[in-house]
Amino acid sequence: MKNIFLSAILIPLTFMILKGQQDPLYTKYIFISDMAYNPASTARQGQTKITGAFRNQWIGLQGAPKTYAIGFEMPLDGISSAGGCNIFHDAIGFEKHTGIYLNYAYALKLNSNLYLRLGLKGGMSHFTTDFTDVITPTPTLSDPVYAQNTSTTILRTGIGLFLHNEKSYFGFSIPNFSATIPNSGFTFAEDNAYLSKHFYASMGHVFKTGVPELELKPCIFVKYHRAAPIQIDLALQAWYKDFIGIGFSYRTGDAIAGMVDFSVVDGLIISYAYDYTVSDFRSVGRGAHEFIISYQIQQSNKAIPSMHKFPTLQRF
Repeated sequence: MKNIFLSAILIPLTFMILKGQQDPLYTKYIFISDMAYNPASTARQGQTKITGAFRNQWIGLQGAPKTYAIGFEMPLDGISSAGGCNIFHDAIGFEKHTGIYLNYAYALKLNSNLYLRLGLKGGMSHFTTDFTDVITPTPTLSDPVYAQNTSTTILRTGIGLFLHNEKSYFGFSIPNFSATIPNSGFTFAEDNAYLSKHFYASMGHVFKTGVPELELKPCIFVKYHRAAPIQIDLALQAWYKDFIGIGFSYRTGDAIAGMVDFSVVDGLIISYAYDYTVSDFRSVGRGAHEFIISYQIQQSNKAIPSMHKFPTLQRF
């Protein structure tokens, strides 16, 4: 009975996610490096960084989403550019999604304090779906849709921009601007499950406080897809003495979250976030855990912009 119940939930849920979300979900998207969403933000601190992340969502539900991700980014100073790579594996229910993407960003200095970064990304996503272990209320009846494994590889490219000065930023991106499935008749215009566009926008500002070395940043992250309601992340983060950072966020229609960052040694950060589900789905899945470890290689001969004067706990 339990397997039947789980199948009844996860089969439609898998198809809903195929239609409405192919990109992995992160609560601490900025700390993980939002080059995963916006290629223009690649190595925007001017430092080389390596990041690993794990997210376990809807705790207590068999087949719930799990995401593993690693990222690498570095500046290309000689050409006012930066490059990076994202690799992730996302699993939910009967579907697995593995992606490998390269990112490139070019920086334009608009004036003494304003920069515009333009980004491109390209790579591939591989989707596999296995319905052969599904247990239905009538197992003697065979449905050919659920009788075999399926596998699809998609080549995709994305674009983005990131505008910032020392304290404020605005970003906009379409990570899946164009896509194709090799050896198939699918076209992007069909906006089918695998080839649909997602739109992302982010904005924030870093404020100084009356307390020395304490800074606050309210920020907003907007996600849009034609098959789903607009989703907004509202967050407030604080940093003190480049040793600890704490924050809270609210994701509309989904969850509230608490976040904490620790500077273990110079350049090494351990970060954790917990999501508490506030939607009706909380009766089935109990929130999410997210763990991130990041190492930033400091370059002593590089001038760090004042927005990153604390070079370990990044502000944006």
